[in-house]
Amino acid sequence: MIGAGTFLNPLLKIVTTVAILAAFYFFILRPVLDTTEKLGGEVGRQIQAQQVGGNQGTSDFELDLARNRATSFADSLRSNWPEAFREVRTCIQDADRDTRAMKRCDDLGRRLLTQAQSDRTFSLSYADTLDSQGSSGEADRVRACIAGAGFQVGRIQRCRDLADRLVFG
Repeated sequence: MIGAGTFLNPLLKIVTTVAILAAFYFFILRPVLDTTEKLGGEVGRQIQAQQVGGNQGTSDFELDLARNRATSFADSLRSNWPEAFREVRTCIQDADRDTRAMKRCDDLGRRLLTQAQSDRTFSLSYADTLDSQGSSGEADRVRACIAGAGFQVGRIQRCRDLADRLVFG
């Protein structure tokens, strides 16, 4: 019996330890891990939803900012250059809720107001000066240049250069 007790006693200890560890795993550790995994997935989904909402908020902010700026530029063009005003307003209407398109309208309005309007106004003023000096042919060249330039900043600047040369030699 000494031999049997020596073998059986350690075997019962091992079986008991394994049973306790198995019970600990199945009744305590596994539910905690499952709950943690579920919470982690839930938190991940909530973070993703917040990012989508945040991105939408950012996009809405950018759209509103671009629309407000483009509208302001258009309104500034209204009295001196009605055609440019209509061009920017049409761009704004066509862009509707498209942020990238609205940013293009903002850029168009900015360029027309800050880069083209002054050159256009000077060119037309110089054409009037040429008319008053009896150079109606040259005045017509300047006006035709402006009419052909449309809303292209570079072409309007070239019309200003032409008008400068014709008036100042």
